[in-house]
Amino acid sequence: MLSINERIGKIKTVGARLRPESPQLRDYFMELRLFLDSLGVETLIGEECANMIGLNGVDDYTLYSRSDFLISIGGDGTLIALARKSFKYEKPILGVNMGTLGFLTDVQSSEIKTAIERILKHDYEIEKRMIIQINAEIGGKKQVLHAINDLVIRHQKMRMIHIDLFVDGTLANTYYGDALIVATPTGATGYNLSAGGPIVYPYAKNFIFTPICPHSLNQRSLVLPTNFDVELRIREKEGVMIIDGQDIARISLRDRLSILMSDSFVKMIRRPERNFFNAIRAKLNWGELNNQ
Repeated sequence: MLSINERIGKIKTVGARLRPESPQLRDYFMELRLFLDSLGVETLIGEECANMIGLNGVDDYTLYSRSDFLISIGGDGTLIALARKSFKYEKPILGVNMGTLGFLTDVQSSEIKTAIERILKHDYEIEKRMIIQINAEIGGKKQVLHAINDLVIRHQKMRMIHIDLFVDGTLANTYYGDALIVATPTGATGYNLSAGGPIVYPYAKNFIFTPICPHSLNQRSLVLPTNFDVELRIREKEGVMIIDGQDIARISLRDRLSILMSDSFVKMIRRPERNFFNAIRAKLNWGELNNQ
């Protein structure tokens, strides 16, 4: 289990990110800032979010480097976007659910004041979620990319695509279908689950490979430990790699994608009583019997 006994220390500054294109969150943020002010805690907000609600903000470096912890106000997508930008600063994130499902977020919007009071009293846990690192060679240029939830490889023109999976230098499988999802355990309950992939315990260290609409019915999800050397190649000239549903890179048959576990982790603040299995039963109706 990747829950750790780390403590934040004296909390002087908190950074916030709001769900994009949601100016209606201004009143909620202003109330939160007033509450934190009353506790002697400064609140920072990034420039993009600040502009959305008519305030002055700070640049990303200031936001992440000065904050003792971060608050994501929105849904799972907002939290993932914040984690993608901030994980190198190793700042814990508290997710506040302002939407419907909110599987990754830990508290509901009405619970934020109580949650902050508990954090100030050190009544919380910090969990570490693994990150996929993609060492990519695209168009002859090397680059390093990261995925918190998943990466999806598909044809640029939405045609079927061949994708070769190599494990420790050996061709392990060739996928032929609409796309291939490579998910982290965190992303297992997202797109991977919708595509028929498995639920994986979020603190595990695994890669999950799930084909989307494979041409062959014997293609199934594959779960691998992260100590394998994994490489993906496509056989088409026009492919795309979509990372966490937010970043897109074009790839071709000459390109190589090495998949490994990053040395960095996403740190999430959660209540000690939160239980993964309770969460999937409550939010995904997992294990429910249809008595109708």
